Amino acid sequence: MRLDGVRMFVSVSDVPATLAAYTRLLGMTPVRIEAQVWRFQLERGAVEVAVGESETQRIAVLFAVERGDDLGAWPQDHGGLDVLVISEMPTPTAGSFAGGVTAIDHVVVHTSDPERAIAHWRDRLGLRLALDRTFPERGLRLLFFRSGGLTLEYAHALDGTLASSDDRVYGVSYRVSDADAVRARLAADGLDVSEARAGMKPGSTVVTVRSGTAGVPTLLIEQPPLP
Repeated sequence: MRLDGVRMFVSVSDVPATLAAYTRLLGMTPVRIEAQVWRFQLERGAVEVAVGESETQRIAVLFAVERGDDLGAWPQDHGGLDVLVISEMPTPTAGSFAGGVTAIDHVVVHTSDPERAIAHWRDRLGLRLALDRTFPERGLRLLFFRSGGLTLEYAHALDGTLASSDDRVYGVSYRVSDADAVRARLAADGLDVSEARAGMKPGSTVVTVRSGTAGVPTLLIEQPPLP
């Protein structure tokens, strides 16, 4: 298995609006892959929009099947997180990304039990734990699980404010080729976006998208060039 992206389940009435919002955000049009599922295929990772069962929106994490995967060993319980296993999808060429969004950088999950997350994703399923670090000044412990070039980022509030027993997807961060250019495009389309600012990683630039995301907290990240 490899981490593939996210699927958003939305109510029937919200599907057209959500597809329009993400066409604007990602700068590309989706492909209908099932009767009620549309996929925005990025260079790495994807966003899927599916018809939900109620008016309550939920987000699932997608894992793609790779050759030789043993589905019989795949657990059903993921700490309360919705996880879907899908057939591997082809990756389009870089020419598809005229909108400037090229990939999912990371998916943020809130957890009240970081040790459970480590036992599940690293010890049981074999994802690489690339970071386990506490940031007292931010009141957070962050865990980065890497898979398929994407990061499943678990955030644990040190003050216990994330007291729910179930983990839940909080937001999505997208890799962009030029943060200023993507910000300008989204602002021109009427979205509420922050000014570009320095990110946590030295040399990175981030922009917060505050509207036009179907309520999903969204960040754009331009990573520094490789030395």
